[in-house]
Parts: sequence; C-alpha cells; structure tokens
Amino acid sequence: MGIRLLDPKTRLWSDYWVNARDNVLATPGTTGGFREGAGIFMADDTDGVRPIKVRGVWDRITATSCRWHQAISRDAGKTWEENWLMDWTRV
Repeated sequence: MGIRLLDPKTRLWSDYWVNARDNVLATPGTTGGFREGAGIFMADDTDGVRPIKVRGVWDRITATSCRWHQAISRDAGKTWEENWLMDWTRV
C-alpha cells in the first residue's frame, strides 16, 4: 500500500510504501513534487551496501488514469535503470 503526504508549508510531497510481508512502513520514502503534469520523487537508498538513487515518477495523469514508474541509479543519477512500471485506471 502506498501513502502519500503533502507538507502544505513547503509544498513537498513524501511517498512511502507499506511492506505487505510484515506491514511495516518502508523507509526511506521518496520526496518530490508536481510540475508540468508530472510528479518526480527521489531518494537515496542502498542495494546491499552499495549506495543507489531511487526515482519514482507519476505522469500521464488524467481524471481516470495515470502511470507510475520507478528507476534506480548506481552512478549518482548519471544513468537510470527502469525496474517497475504501473498503469492505473479508475474503476
């Protein structure tokens, strides 16, 4: 399950996932905001002991659908490897 929170003072969003295995809020969350029809969220994380950057993007936003995709970078954001894509449709 995803939880998204907006800090109204800074206009900064935080995006968190709850782990379905043990019902624990996964940290770190990603932070970011919406501009020109897309929300871009970033976080520093690790893959084992190796530091990585994580980027989640909400785009193609309409009244009835949107897309979310995630990528990781192992070189401080120079290149990105997409590893998760979801298309959402309102039912």
